[in-house]
Amino acid sequence: MDFLVEKSPLEGGTLQIEDITAEIMPGVDRALATARRMLVTGTDLHGAEQKLTARICEIGPFLALKLRAFLRSQQPKDAFDILYSVLHYDGGTGAAIASFTEELQQGNTASPEALRALQELFANENSPGSAKANHFVLVGAGSYESADVKYRRASIRQDMVDVAKKLLER
Repeated sequence: MDFLVEKSPLEGGTLQIEDITAEIMPGVDRALATARRMLVTGTDLHGAEQKLTARICEIGPFLALKLRAFLRSQQPKDAFDILYSVLHYDGGTGAAIASFTEELQQGNTASPEALRALQELFANENSPGSAKANHFVLVGAGSYESADVKYRRASIRQDMVDVAKKLLER
């Protein structure tokens, strides 16, 4: 479990809060301020039906945090999380993009690095963001791949570029 805190003007490192070490993360205050509550239902690991209300990060702050994380670590999962979250947001793709735009307008402290990530790492199909989102879904590539898998690879890369362009257009 990560403990996160925002401590302006610091953009990284850790902060000791009583006996807990927390990672300094620009944008986390905004994520906490805009979080919403959702009912989650399902079966737990013991087979019991569960219902609970969970507090979740809204899409705009989430994208700012994920883009910043990808800029710093370039983990394939972060790139795919960006793509998946925008394409499958419960309010629709347009609302996800508008929510990210709101973060830029509200001065989310993760925004400068989020924009830099979009500009530098998602510019085309061969950029790190596009390639790593693709790799997360379809690990490895080879001459043995079917035409369907090759098409899916190209689609993921293009979808990632399209999402990045839409986020930058706003």
